[in-house]
Amino acid sequence: MNKKTYAKRDIPESYLMLNTYRELIEYRLKKAPDVPVFRTKNHTTGEEICVLPEEFSAQVDGLSAWLAGKGYRRTHIAILGENSYHWVLLMFGVICSDNVLVTVDKGLEYKTMQSIVGRSDSRVLFYSREYEEKAKQLKEQYGLEVYPLSEVVSYADEGREMGHSAAISTDPDAMAILMYTSGTTGPSKGVMLSQRNAMNNLCVSANHTYLYGDSNFLLPLNHIYGLVPALLVPFYHGCTNTINLNLRYMLDDIREARPELLILVPLFLETMYNSIWKGLRAKGIESQIKALIDKNNAEGVSDEAKREMFKDILASFGGRLTRIVSGGAPLNIRLYEGFKDFGIEVINGYGITETSPVLGINRMELNKPESVGMLVAGEEVKIDNPDENGDGEICARSTSVMLGYYKDEARTAEALRDGWFYTGDKGFLDEDDYIHINGRIKNLIILANGENVSPEELEGMLYENEAVMEVLVYEKDGKITAEILPDEDYLKRNSIEDGEAYIRKFISDLNRELAVYKRIGTVVFRDTPFERTSSKKIKRKYN
Repeated sequence: MNKKTYAKRDIPESYLMLNTYRELIEYRLKKAPDVPVFRTKNHTTGEEICVLPEEFSAQVDGLSAWLAGKGYRRTHIAILGENSYHWVLLMFGVICSDNVLVTVDKGLEYKTMQSIVGRSDSRVLFYSREYEEKAKQLKEQYGLEVYPLSEVVSYADEGREMGHSAAISTDPDAMAILMYTSGTTGPSKGVMLSQRNAMNNLCVSANHTYLYGDSNFLLPLNHIYGLVPALLVPFYHGCTNTINLNLRYMLDDIREARPELLILVPLFLETMYNSIWKGLRAKGIESQIKALIDKNNAEGVSDEAKREMFKDILASFGGRLTRIVSGGAPLNIRLYEGFKDFGIEVINGYGITETSPVLGINRMELNKPESVGMLVAGEEVKIDNPDENGDGEICARSTSVMLGYYKDEARTAEALRDGWFYTGDKGFLDEDDYIHINGRIKNLIILANGENVSPEELEGMLYENEAVMEVLVYEKDGKITAEILPDEDYLKRNSIEDGEAYIRKFISDLNRELAVYKRIGTVVFRDTPFERTSSKKIKRKYN
């Protein structure tokens, strides 16, 4: 494979580019006025929400007017709560009223949540009922003005009655979103994003591989992957996004909403894939389906024919699903191949909070699952300080790159140099402008002999063994260590009595194929899952 150190793709004239969230609403009103923008269903109460573009636009205008009437302008407004339509409405209202949205991860321990609210200079907090006690504590500590998130529709109605103008002028290049990273290592950083950052990234991502279709929204709204591409791509294309309110009902929502497209993290793909085979085993037809899959692969059966052949199986996902975008964490090739067996194309993508977030996405017509996708339009990427293999730090320059880190000049200067954002990811560009990642530079294991080892590379090899459910590779006492959570269900299904011995043998065989300096010296087994970030990445504790 030929490797490159630089690539740039211009934005085609055919791409419709937007600059603000208000422009996005106006575009949607014209494109698909009769197609609902959002749906939700509360499986506990049975309450359903279905919002058409005109109603949504009116609610955003009303909420913007209400916020203006309260005197909020360039005010930092924090949101603490689970995914909901109210969360989405407030986001649009805050940004369209020339305020700054501060996203707070509801899963954080209170001490970290407290730090983020304080460091972000938030003056207002909207909270859902479940987090009322924490909201009271934050109010007392910082003198916040607090409001229940469930009342935002009522506030929008009030705004329209108050007579305040909703036509608020906003600067597309001013900070509109302040999002604290959920990094796998180190303290979180406050990433400042403008409306132009987010809209530019939305438009190039939506057009890059034309991800058209109704979707289910399953990702956390406080994470950039959820906030921009997963939430807004269907909005841009005139489709409906069904917002999941509780992951306990994820599969129920998918089955009822019948999506054509899903934008997910690999952990959710794993859940869906496992549910398929669990159902097949329960019916006693696992071996027959595997034999049919092998036959299809040998004969080169098309995806469309596979979906028709397995339509009863795919009915558990609504029956219309044809493609899944995976991002936020490395994709195990086994999941790509597994969904492909049923005619579902998994499109791997890559991004980072600081780039709003997408840098690369694979294409339906030319999918390289071993990569993280082709560079999207409007992006420049260079490989800094490449080694003898052509691998170096991935750097990006585009309209999507952040404004900087909030009140952190030192880390901003370190990350942004001469207009380039240094991602901290190690990898290369191939001859077709596809990005390939080998790991995080800060995660590199530097051995006593001076050799560098990417833990992510070894983790990818270990995940090829289906008995490995979760794994983290790190250095300890001068040895490369693999800490592994075995898949007890897989071991049981395959009558493997000594799972640890089975995995150790796999590692022993693997070591014989690896360069001496890459060999795994210590194996540690655990019986509980690793702690994860809000974007479902395993937290690294050993760097």
